[in-house]
Amino acid sequence: MWLLTCDAHAQPFATNQKAARFVTEVVMNDFHTAQAGGGYVFSYDSHETEESLAARLDQWLSGNDPHAILMEPAEKQALFSFYWAASMMPANSPCFRDIADPGCGADLSKWMARELDDDPRFIRAYEAAKKPLGLPPLEHNAH
Repeated sequence: MWLLTCDAHAQPFATNQKAARFVTEVVMNDFHTAQAGGGYVFSYDSHETEESLAARLDQWLSGNDPHAILMEPAEKQALFSFYWAASMMPANSPCFRDIADPGCGADLSKWMARELDDDPRFIRAYEAAKKPLGLPPLEHNAH
């Protein structure tokens, strides 16, 4: 007799490589803007290099080290939002060719809106990634 001991809704965190590359691209663009003295979204160590940042992002997104990136909980949550949106986009999304493409903004906005609307797929993915990525508790949006 077989006994199922896992929750039917629980799913383990497994890195989506295409989405991870997209997040790295987003962070690198932000990092370059910060280095050039422009406005930026994420926090960076003053000694950060492009190589060290890319390596720490890879380590973090692997789910093996929730402390690999030294960002505030809200920043990690924002990175996961980009990650989830990218994981839901079609493989031929302009975002995977050039994040500056206007079509990328449209794809990204569509998925970010679903996230804000508490899409059950986002909630399941977030809950699965919460511990491996060191994410803060998810605050559900009130409707």
